Amino acid sequence: MLSFALLLAQERIAQAQGSPAYAAQPPTKSALERDGPDGRYLLGGTWLYRADSGDAGLAQGWWRNVASSGGWSPVMVPNAYNAGDFSTASMNGYVAWYRRDFTLPAGAFAGYVPRFSQRWIVRFESVNYRATVWLNGRQLGSHVGANLPFELNLTALRPGVNRLIVRVDNRRSPTDFPPGPGGQWWNYGGILDEVYLRAVAVADLSQVVVRPLVACPRCAATVQEQVQVQNATASAQKVRLRGTFGANRLSFGTATIAAHATWTATASVPIAHPRLWAPGSPYLYRATLTLLDGKGRRLGGYTTYSGIRSIAVVGGRLVLNGRPLNLRGVDLHEQDLTQGAALGTAQIAQLVGWVRALGATVIRAHYPVGPEMEEMADRDGILIWSEVPVYQLTSQALAQSGEVAQADSLLAQNILENENHPSVLLWSIGNELPTPVTGPEAFYIASAAALAHTLDPTRPVGMAISDWPGVACQSAYAPLDVLGFNDYFGWFDAGGGATDDRDALSPFLDSFRACYPTKALFVTEFGFDGDRDGPVEERGTDQFQANSAAFHLGVFATKPWLSGAMYFALQDYAAYPGYSGGDPWRDPPFNQKGLIDLYGNAKPAFATAQAIYKAATQIAPVSPQRSGSAKASRSL
Repeated sequence: MLSFALLLAQERIAQAQGSPAYAAQPPTKSALERDGPDGRYLLGGTWLYRADSGDAGLAQGWWRNVASSGGWSPVMVPNAYNAGDFSTASMNGYVAWYRRDFTLPAGAFAGYVPRFSQRWIVRFESVNYRATVWLNGRQLGSHVGANLPFELNLTALRPGVNRLIVRVDNRRSPTDFPPGPGGQWWNYGGILDEVYLRAVAVADLSQVVVRPLVACPRCAATVQEQVQVQNATASAQKVRLRGTFGANRLSFGTATIAAHATWTATASVPIAHPRLWAPGSPYLYRATLTLLDGKGRRLGGYTTYSGIRSIAVVGGRLVLNGRPLNLRGVDLHEQDLTQGAALGTAQIAQLVGWVRALGATVIRAHYPVGPEMEEMADRDGILIWSEVPVYQLTSQALAQSGEVAQADSLLAQNILENENHPSVLLWSIGNELPTPVTGPEAFYIASAAALAHTLDPTRPVGMAISDWPGVACQSAYAPLDVLGFNDYFGWFDAGGGATDDRDALSPFLDSFRACYPTKALFVTEFGFDGDRDGPVEERGTDQFQANSAAFHLGVFATKPWLSGAMYFALQDYAAYPGYSGGDPWRDPPFNQKGLIDLYGNAKPAFATAQAIYKAATQIAPVSPQRSGSAKASRSL
């Protein structure tokens, strides 16, 4: 990408010279993820892009249904429009536009589905940050927020060429998630994940929850399923829903759904001898749904891959399938130097491959990771600390009217979208909110924890926090099941120097445990810059990084009550202009705490952590004596 300073010149040149001929193409019948509804068509191929640094596109009518491609440039989607530009203006964000001309694919609907019962939906997996969508010059809707999908009905379709236009604005305010302007990781704007068209015949399986319940490691399981079946037509429709879970059949029955109404269909099935999902044995059951019309003809379907497992907090420890956890893992950011945050399958697979090679069993980002990474984690037996980017919001921001409701809505979206993944360990409601807890923060914690427990009673609810010696025990954390402590002893001077000395880490952890004896406790971050060869005593050297990682991991090993620890971060990444991260030899904007550098080379600390991770017992062995169910604060 050109630097931000050249964007205006780029726009003027494109407008003066026009662009190459651009032909409409149908989408491809395929999906990058296995989980999801039938009838998905990948809207890939060539898109058109247009920078709008002066935010003039709305007034100039760039959304209008105009065939000419003058002023537009070809790109591939996913696309981060400011990738490679590390200026302050790029970080703060600006507006850009995308366009995709397409024709509808032939054969998307069976011959017995009348035209008035055929619907199309467009699905965006992630757009950062504000998106407004037009089809053939008609505004379809808008969405705010990244990392989670949104869908819109295509209500202005026509025969022949259809023109989809998306305005993206990645400028963020102090009350956005995460807050802006700027931020703590690079603010890549654009359509950051794939886009689909979905063919819907008569009714849509708009939400699917597959919830396995198992009381003990040797107990029979019950799989409960709940499906929202939404009538997509203007007349009443009779439908029938059936499903499978592995070799087992489910029947949801039949319903007549009023025009545009929704039927909540439920069914359950017992699994007498379930194979439990866990790191090292990530067994997945294929679960399917089939929707039929009143004559028994197929209208659509849905597939997901489910794992049967229980997650509980027992005696202040996280327990998976009755087995206490002491996980070791990494934090990560889904970005690289060339693609920004618009990673393809190969780049995502590389990140997950590094996680496996390290011997890690849990990952965390400051936002919900993408669907491809979640599915890879499901298959590979890697747990996910799933967090919403309610990140470093000030007390003043949290006190703004409607801010808690917006944060709760974001949390609800994450749960409803991702709860079918067995890899999701817990729901984290935020990171590094004010310490000590303020009134607005306490209100949010109570609200978000209650919401998460209601939407998904099968998983614990947690939060990552800053803390240091001298901070009193916080009663506002009472609604949480899990606390994650971000540990930078010996690196950052939190609390006015209270964390300068790494030897103070062990007694602090003991006091942290004394404050919260019934909660499962994690170290959600610990990390140190490493960017050069040099003495072990010198901050920022590879030797200092490896030694510090080994020291902290050694301290964690002396705390048998700890449920896990995650190194920050897996790979170096772009943070923000001027970033130093405590390194005297800084290289802004890059955070160099990664175990792997920007170019994919492992640092010495990778081998150090790898040896410790692989030697650790991260999940207790199955007890031959264990039977019955453990009394737990949150369990399946």
